[in-house]
Amino acid sequence: MVPNPAERQSAPALERGADQWLPVVVFAALPTVGVIAGPSYAPMVFGLAIVRLLLGLWQTRRFPAIDRDLAWSAAVFVGLCWLGIAWSIVPGRSLHGAMQMTGIVAAVLIFLGGSPLADRVAGRLFPVLAFACLLGAAIVCIDTLLFYPLQALLTGRPALSAATKYNRGVDYLVLIVWPVLAYVWWRHRWQRTLLLAAGIGAALVLGSSAAGRAAGVTGAVVLVLAFRAPRMVAAGLATGTMLLAIALPFTLRVFAERHTALVPYVKPSGIHRLEIWDYMTARVLERPVQGWGILSASAVPIRPEELSSYIYVSSQGIYPHNQWLELWLETGALGAAVGLAFAVLVLVRVRRLPETLRPFAYAAFTSAMTVSCLNFEVTTDSWWAALAASGFLFATLGRFVTARISSRIGS
Repeated sequence: MVPNPAERQSAPALERGADQWLPVVVFAALPTVGVIAGPSYAPMVFGLAIVRLLLGLWQTRRFPAIDRDLAWSAAVFVGLCWLGIAWSIVPGRSLHGAMQMTGIVAAVLIFLGGSPLADRVAGRLFPVLAFACLLGAAIVCIDTLLFYPLQALLTGRPALSAATKYNRGVDYLVLIVWPVLAYVWWRHRWQRTLLLAAGIGAALVLGSSAAGRAAGVTGAVVLVLAFRAPRMVAAGLATGTMLLAIALPFTLRVFAERHTALVPYVKPSGIHRLEIWDYMTARVLERPVQGWGILSASAVPIRPEELSSYIYVSSQGIYPHNQWLELWLETGALGAAVGLAFAVLVLVRVRRLPETLRPFAYAAFTSAMTVSCLNFEVTTDSWWAALAASGFLFATLGRFVTARISSRIGS
């Protein structure tokens, strides 16, 4: 395919623009700065979205190409958040949550709708990001082996307390490393692939994030299965996601009601989760359609008879440690349905990627689903920034690989 003269003239200017090269700088910071301070994902990713929006308006007078399907599902969920204020048990907190979700959704849509990266820029982005991911993993490993002097210095907290400051960054690192692994695999850089996988694996083993380890393991299992049986994995993930979204509160209810009998067999943190899920699944069944209002999870009532059987849960309340349960609890069946629609949309988009990239995209999807079942509130802005970053990288890599395949066929 030969570009016309106008495209040939505009390409160098496009590739030299800050709109193109700024993402390379920001993405290099995500696995390094981001692994040290996980919450920094939000200002870095969403700040990049705003800067690219302003540069795009200045250069082309055009707004971002908003993904309509994604925008519709996002708009319905945000609408539910605002509508839920009317029956929320903590309307002030729900108002804050609705405003927060509105801002997050807008930032994600703007970020994903930015102008695509030129092939030359994309070809530089992934090698830089591969090095940055290795560097981020090395930071976690070295600081952990030295008993956290870096985190203790940055946070001013004792080493044992500072250790958990890596958890969020490690969880997010798992999400953004999959497209990078896909790139080095596609380029047949076998040594780099093994080195990168080993580095991330070491950070997961040495780090203290159980959610990150679970996400890495489940993603790796799905990656292997997707190479061997891609159709089975695609169908299995779609079916599993539907069952998770629909049946989760009722399934959790069965296990959570037996938390006292499981005390001798489950570690304390597991019993704590079961106690949380016990009273929260009970509250879901009390308001299954409309929920209790966004950001209300820590304020839902805990009955005296429930508290009397708990060891770790107190009357203070806490977030659910499971985003799908949170959707049911705070936004009801409608919110869970929107979450399911979003997940299915992501799986549909994976099918549009070049075949060689799909196993890694399925692995990333699985890792994200695993983390969503173990950590973070739905309104966590850095969580959505990490998801958006992973999606952006897969979309960019998909265009890059497709262009290379087309150019080989054309020649």
